[in-house]
Amino acid sequence: MPDPALSRPNDELQRLAALHALHLLDTGSSEDLDNITRLCHSLFGVNGAYVSLIDADRQWVKSQSGPDMCAPSRELSFCDHTVSQRALMVVEDATLDARFADNPLVSGPPHIRFYVGAPLLTPEGHAIGALCITDTVPRTFDAAQRKQLQQLAALAMSQMLLRRAIGRVDPLTAMPNKYQLREDLASLVPADSALQEAEPGTRALAYIDMPDAHTSFEIGSVLGSRIHDELIRNVGARLQTLVQGQADVYHISDGRFALLSHAGKAEQLAGHLRGMTAALEQPVDSMAVPMNLPSYGGIVSVVQTREQLRDAPRKAVAALHEALARRQRWADYDADADVMHQRRFRLLNDIPDALLPERQQGGGLALVYQPKLDLRSNRYHGGEALLRWQHHELGPISPAEFIPLVERTALIRPVSEWVIQAALQQMATWKDEGMPVKLAINLAAPNFEESDLIGRLERGCRDSGIDPAMVEIECTEGVWMHSPAVLKLLHEIRALGMGLALDDFGTGYSNFAYLQQVPASVVKIDQSLIRHLDSSARDRRIVQSLIALAKELDYHIVAEGVETAQTLELLRAWGVDEAQGYYMARPLTPEAFSAHVRAAA
Repeated sequence: MPDPALSRPNDELQRLAALHALHLLDTGSSEDLDNITRLCHSLFGVNGAYVSLIDADRQWVKSQSGPDMCAPSRELSFCDHTVSQRALMVVEDATLDARFADNPLVSGPPHIRFYVGAPLLTPEGHAIGALCITDTVPRTFDAAQRKQLQQLAALAMSQMLLRRAIGRVDPLTAMPNKYQLREDLASLVPADSALQEAEPGTRALAYIDMPDAHTSFEIGSVLGSRIHDELIRNVGARLQTLVQGQADVYHISDGRFALLSHAGKAEQLAGHLRGMTAALEQPVDSMAVPMNLPSYGGIVSVVQTREQLRDAPRKAVAALHEALARRQRWADYDADADVMHQRRFRLLNDIPDALLPERQQGGGLALVYQPKLDLRSNRYHGGEALLRWQHHELGPISPAEFIPLVERTALIRPVSEWVIQAALQQMATWKDEGMPVKLAINLAAPNFEESDLIGRLERGCRDSGIDPAMVEIECTEGVWMHSPAVLKLLHEIRALGMGLALDDFGTGYSNFAYLQQVPASVVKIDQSLIRHLDSSARDRRIVQSLIALAKELDYHIVAEGVETAQTLELLRAWGVDEAQGYYMARPLTPEAFSAHVRAAA
């Protein structure tokens, strides 16, 4: 039998590129193509009808209506001949055709005697496969039937092009996008009930940021969008080259790409990706500007079931976030870490609901109040408002868990606004009960970038009838305070008459030089320094030094985290103005706070 490779067109590489650009190989069946093969089966009254794609060394049957006719190699495929001649091919009796008489598909199952194939031609004229019909008996095929099959082949080709073009291709890189990935994952679930009973295969899905979002933003800002876009295109092309034959590459967003392993290549792909370090570290050219791009990726292996395939992108993203957090090139999906990420997402998603008034009696946010003891009079003149959350399903959520999450999102504004209003309303209630109390309210660094914060504070005090002098705004010290806009706002808070307290003082960024710019009236010595005063001579020296310097600069000094009588007396002797901590009282409900303060009066 003549070697079909000898008659293949010279543009074989371009033909294969056109085939691969459709991203149809190694994916499941398409309902649109299945409709066409079913129609052919019925219209021509044959044994079988098929959509067949011809790759470099094999045949892919993308849709079939009839018995399996996929050839074990490209050379044995009838459709390879159709592709080579790029024209309709009719074989009325394969046993009488020298090209096919010895073909195992003729002498054995499926016993092909009759074959007609119409080439699937791209707009550029590349034959990527064929729409073919077969039968187990010799047949003739007239001119009208030939025309019908060619028209149906053109329709099949249009469906494949349409699948690629509408919402499935990224306009920047011309690579399949996240919607195509979702469709391809869904297509990996066997549609045939018999296949569903077999052991499902495994796929590996990797998400990679190259470059990461921060670097991508900097490149676009400094070098412009043209260089940025060319860089992304070149990254996509490099990834396609690096995983060729092992995975399909998808452009998810900006600098994020997804890699989906081919059948049987899941374990191989995971190992291959970890071996790509040197290749990924090579500079990527963009308009003659070579750049070293950081890359971070997450990998997940999933069994080809509907549930696991549907959840694969989310798990790959979770693994990617772990890689970003650890600043390592690759991270495997970790179920425990994923549970934590899902919990964080759940908490953030439930915060707006927790702010609703109807949730305040159960499942909502609430304020508790920790008294501050005046160490000179030994009475309570004020306290600190502290945020708590009793989730309606998850129970009590620690502030250490949910507040840092909120501070990194736009939710910090409505949450802080709720805290301000709730604290002022409680102060108004105590005032009406004859117990005016000075209260400290915590705000986060992002709040001090809100241009209308001063107006909201002023309006809140006016509406509740609270003198601004009775309010103290607490914030954690840090480099963010150096912003001219923030410094201006801090001065405006003081101009309202409110106090300004630096929380957690003595840790992290602390230095007294920048206090010359920040108009703070109070420093709160961090509880980590206070807690071990009884047993640590080093902590005692540090705290005494902080107190001495703060007194020299005329700050009101508050110590938090007081847990023993000995600690309280040390702080009193060193000249601390106020103290709070479990030794005096834990954070209390409004009613318990009122009773505690009145009892000490």
